[in-house]
Amino acid sequence: MQPFHRQQTVSKLVRTAVECSVYLAPKDPGLTGEEVVEVGKRLGFQEGELRDALFSPLVNLRRGSPRLLPEVHGFWSQFNFAEHNPDYRNVEAFDFVGKELRSLAREVGARSARLDRQVLVERAVARNLPEREVEAAITIMVIDGHLQDNDGVVSYIPGRETWPTAGEQLEQSRSSGRPDVVARDEQRARTYDVVKDIIARRTDGRPRAVEPLEAFAEAMEELGYAHLRLWWRQMVAELRLSDTNLTPTTVSVLSAALVEGALTLVVKHARELGLGTMGSTDFQRNPPTWKIDELIASAAKGGDSAILDDRSRLRALELVRVRQRIHAGRMVSDYPSGVPDLRPEEAREARQTAELVVRKVLDWLERHPRPKANLPTA
Repeated sequence: MQPFHRQQTVSKLVRTAVECSVYLAPKDPGLTGEEVVEVGKRLGFQEGELRDALFSPLVNLRRGSPRLLPEVHGFWSQFNFAEHNPDYRNVEAFDFVGKELRSLAREVGARSARLDRQVLVERAVARNLPEREVEAAITIMVIDGHLQDNDGVVSYIPGRETWPTAGEQLEQSRSSGRPDVVARDEQRARTYDVVKDIIARRTDGRPRAVEPLEAFAEAMEELGYAHLRLWWRQMVAELRLSDTNLTPTTVSVLSAALVEGALTLVVKHARELGLGTMGSTDFQRNPPTWKIDELIASAAKGGDSAILDDRSRLRALELVRVRQRIHAGRMVSDYPSGVPDLRPEEAREARQTAELVVRKVLDWLERHPRPKANLPTA
């Protein structure tokens, strides 16, 4: 794919992801930059191109809040032509909102036509319309510049009161012979499903991030290390900003530090459970004396209760070997005839290893959670 076409594809993905957030969470719409990147990565795009797309003129997004929102463009509320398939707009919901405000405007005048948003939604629900889809219709009409929402009171934007309702637009489209549907966009459908999962993670108790390095920050509270989350997030942020081509040693060292950190922070939990993993007597000493080699070896013990399998253990040990480049003594000893260059692909492998090991830790924590404290009986 040519670079410009690739850029167009990534920009479309970003716009679609943010758009889908409105259908799925209309009362709290939008995605953070990190959520957009996660959507794209899960759909096969690369982090760098996704972050570039967030600032591309091809992406029409509104900034200035913690989340990105679609910019006003005036066409989102139109049903005169089929633009997307699947189309997640509910025509009946849009039509209902338009007709309710029009009916009120005829009674009291367009300037005085105001409805409490909750009342408007309840009226729609009473007509068997899905609440979320009605909320989405209102939010889209606000974003699109047809309505305004002032502290939960919905009214027309001046001049928009004569706008045809969704049903009228659809009828005009059909009478003109325009096609009702366009070809199905499979990537749009996949994007919707991924955004749905990410939004669900905000409230369903699962880690907000699927990406293991971000998700581990949330697990730290359950492990009793909430006070170290800033440290962890700073390390992850620095790794994310490090370039595997320009700073491969930095990437490798930070990746190893995160592996060491994740394994260190589960030692106490593992030993309390008495499962066999992390059972080394080395961990009876103070944590500053623990060595990453022993953390990896011990994490692979315990049979079915082990944190690491043999593949992840070997990859972690290889990461440790690469990390030793920061020790001049090791370089003198291990490479008497000269130290080979650290290639970018080794740095990429190091980052992937960190993600693999931390994912193994998260999976192990899910299988072996901290026992709930016994509640006092009455």
